[in-house]
Amino acid sequence: MRLIAAILALTLVAIGAGALAGLHLFAAAERVADAKKTATPPPLASSYAGSARLRKLSPIVTNLAAPANNWARVEASMVTDSMSDEDAGILAAHISEDIVTYLRSATVGQFEGSRGLQHLRDDLAERANIRSSGKVRELIIETLVIQ
Repeated sequence: MRLIAAILALTLVAIGAGALAGLHLFAAAERVADAKKTATPPPLASSYAGSARLRKLSPIVTNLAAPANNWARVEASMVTDSMSDEDAGILAAHISEDIVTYLRSATVGQFEGSRGLQHLRDDLAERANIRSSGKVRELIIETLVIQ
């Protein structure tokens, strides 16, 4: 009988300790949730200065070098330093011409896989940077469709 009473007493002590620990953890979780609700997220840092502008190029459709029946359609944008709209329009036209020239000398095999797409992106960005004398910070390929 003493054994049963001792087990019963230990069980009641364990239940009490568990309940206190649970209440303590619940209160701590509520404090953390309240702190997250009131915290403001840090502002996103832009890698570009305030004067940078995103300018969309007109869609480019041209045939590829090989095979001759394949066509490519590219939609791209460029990030430029501050410049007038007229200068930006002229620069966009020149960059579009460079993209057409590059695509007409390329084959479908050059664009296969992620590595091929990365090479295309790097080559076009380099051409745009050279054409603009460093005014184009980045050339963003939005879509590339090859048929």
